[in-house]
Amino acid sequence: MTKTAVRPWFRIDRHDVRSTLPAPIRAMMQDGLLDRMFRESLAPELLFPQIADSEPWQGAKGDRKIMTRNGLMTPDPTPTTGSDASTGTYSIEQWEVVMDQYGKSIDTDLLQSQMTQASKYLNDVSRLGIHAGQTINLLARNKLYKAYAGGRTFCRTAGSSDTTIEVASTDGFTHVLVNGVPTAVSASTPLDVTIAGVANTVTGVNTSTGTLTLGAARADVVGDAVVSAQAPYSVRAGTSNNTAFDVGVGDLIKFSHFRAAVARLRRQHVPPAEGSSYVAHIDSVTESQLFEDTEFQNLYRGRADSPTYRDLAIGVFGGIVWVRNEVVPYVTAATAGYEDLTTTVHRPIVVGAGSLIAAPFENVAGMLSETGVQDVPEIAMINVAPGVDVTRIVRPPQDRYQQNVSTTWSWVGDYGVPSDSLANGDPALFKRAVVLEHSSN
Repeated sequence: MTKTAVRPWFRIDRHDVRSTLPAPIRAMMQDGLLDRMFRESLAPELLFPQIADSEPWQGAKGDRKIMTRNGLMTPDPTPTTGSDASTGTYSIEQWEVVMDQYGKSIDTDLLQSQMTQASKYLNDVSRLGIHAGQTINLLARNKLYKAYAGGRTFCRTAGSSDTTIEVASTDGFTHVLVNGVPTAVSASTPLDVTIAGVANTVTGVNTSTGTLTLGAARADVVGDAVVSAQAPYSVRAGTSNNTAFDVGVGDLIKFSHFRAAVARLRRQHVPPAEGSSYVAHIDSVTESQLFEDTEFQNLYRGRADSPTYRDLAIGVFGGIVWVRNEVVPYVTAATAGYEDLTTTVHRPIVVGAGSLIAAPFENVAGMLSETGVQDVPEIAMINVAPGVDVTRIVRPPQDRYQQNVSTTWSWVGDYGVPSDSLANGDPALFKRAVVLEHSSN
């Protein structure tokens, strides 16, 4: 076979598959209507990926990559002695991403009248775009919250003195940093914790049963706070609330809680995520409670005609860009591990720059360029957010009746959360965002 069989002129965004499809669908592809419909359906769902920085990489499916970030040298405002300068060092921190593929297909039966064929296909593609956006959005959200809501949980079951404790969540307890490298918790690499305010260690974790193995025996009490020494900073409504278990009815969010989150980020020298402001993702319950807060009301006294009150949309205020996001997670008594809660606990988050890293497969568009099947599907790359180039694939009919067109979306990559272990300040990890917790009523 000669070199010409490779087809170097291949363009991933245009294939001859169009000639095999009905005329109404060909027209939609030709004028870009199909791509616009897919993009418009996809983009509104990608609120969390919008905050991510992109670091593309290559690897096989299932490959793991250790991402590295350099620390700083410690300032030393003292005069030098002798005839030469002393040497300094800096550390590195690491976190992990996994190359996985995400996607879904939908089949469109072309056995429709000529008038409904195009509209039915557009509707199918729209549903597929929404599914892609929601899936990638939840992937980014779950990675972000696993880090920033982790390291702080509570005991689920009472028991006699022993070295195990069953907790609501093991997030933030499975690894400890050793010289900047995430290392599985074990007897040789224990994690320092406090349980009900008393120092202890975690020497093993069973994520399937939600059980921590402890270095010292104790008698468990339901609701005992289990807090990692490296737990991220978080803010809870009410007084003396250590975990979600302690958040009760009437512990409502206030503007002062968000001020505390902003102060924390500024003290940690976290760069703003949007211009000079941080970004808060809040659901409608959090937003409604802010309008009930006296401080918030006083700031807008005499401004009832302002867009904030007219539209019940906060916009930019208090050093924060407020984003209404109804997929911000919350936990209830029906949530696995949280059966002992007395109220629904909402979890808005305030983020700064660099809190989330998108690690997509590099050059997805080139994957089919030399496969020999590049002329079979119609493929387009739809970019909607940093690190989010979603592949939209249309496969021509392959059934015996030649009437079922398959449309697929695909995204290859992962999201990672830098540990910020090298940032100056306290031992808390994940310093670029703050999770807040409050009750629903």
